[in-house]
Amino acid sequence: MSVRVWVIVLAMLVPVAAPAAGASERTLAAPSLARLAVGPAVIPDGVLRSAAAPAGFWGGAYTTRTNEHVTVYSSNAYAVDDAANQRWAEFLATLVHGSELSSVSLYLAPPSEVASICGGVDILGCYGDDRIVAPGQGTVEISAESVVAHEYGHHIAAHRSNAPWPALAWGTKRWASYEQVCRRARARELFPGAEGALLYLFNPGEVFAETYRLMNERKAGIPETPWRVVDQSLTPNERDLALVEQDVTQPWSANHTVQLRGTFSARGRTVRSFNVATPLDGAFSATLQSAAGARLDVLDGKKRVARGTASTAGTVCGQRAMTFRVTRRSGSGPFSLAVSLP
Repeated sequence: MSVRVWVIVLAMLVPVAAPAAGASERTLAAPSLARLAVGPAVIPDGVLRSAAAPAGFWGGAYTTRTNEHVTVYSSNAYAVDDAANQRWAEFLATLVHGSELSSVSLYLAPPSEVASICGGVDILGCYGDDRIVAPGQGTVEISAESVVAHEYGHHIAAHRSNAPWPALAWGTKRWASYEQVCRRARARELFPGAEGALLYLFNPGEVFAETYRLMNERKAGIPETPWRVVDQSLTPNERDLALVEQDVTQPWSANHTVQLRGTFSARGRTVRSFNVATPLDGAFSATLQSAAGARLDVLDGKKRVARGTASTAGTVCGQRAMTFRVTRRSGSGPFSLAVSLP
């Protein structure tokens, strides 16, 4: 539930000496799924401005009960307690996740240190380069768990493909297609990557991360709080939550190819049309092989979106079906059309 950043100081982390026992009276919060629902209204955006490493930290890699490895570091502002870091590792492992869990590093710090690292006094956390910076304790208005879960949603997006767009800014493939992110971005209704105070409300990357947090909340059976972090028009429904879970557990990886075939006779019809479902947004291409001289047109309804002879390409952007039309210009014989679709 905070602002993403692309480069983060924790990439520089190397083990340092831990402070002596009792050097700090602060203790890390013990995470609980029940506090996922404790979240704020709109969060001001910010960017990482400092390249300085944290003053000191402790922690490392922890093995969870699910036999997964999670890296957790905590600020020297907190009393050294490996059991506390272990609990945070277990918390991350309870969120819906995939193999990307092993690549994340979570850095927990007091809110003031988080704000300093993440670039703004009101910033509650940030993500970049497989690193999450988040508060080690919650406040009356927001729980540390909700921040961590939201930021982990960004980590998931960073490890998913929504080609040709970055999933970190646009959301994951199935969810973004269902939410019509491409069409709405073209219409200036959504603003991928925007972090300004107003446009943040319409940033699909933030909507995805918050939908991910809500999906975990729903699966845990936690009473839900109002949808306040992004615009009300983007409130997720059951289909949104199901698609986010599918994108996490069964990631989309690459296009598939549909083979279409036909034959032109010397005296027969000169046009063959194929209606093809396009449930996902992304790049498409079509390659025509024909014994006859032929032209290929790709139509969205009556609007031509691409044209070629041997091949053509374009973008599925909100259309849930397209027509591939082959027109004989000379000769006769069989043809085949290979269509690559997301």
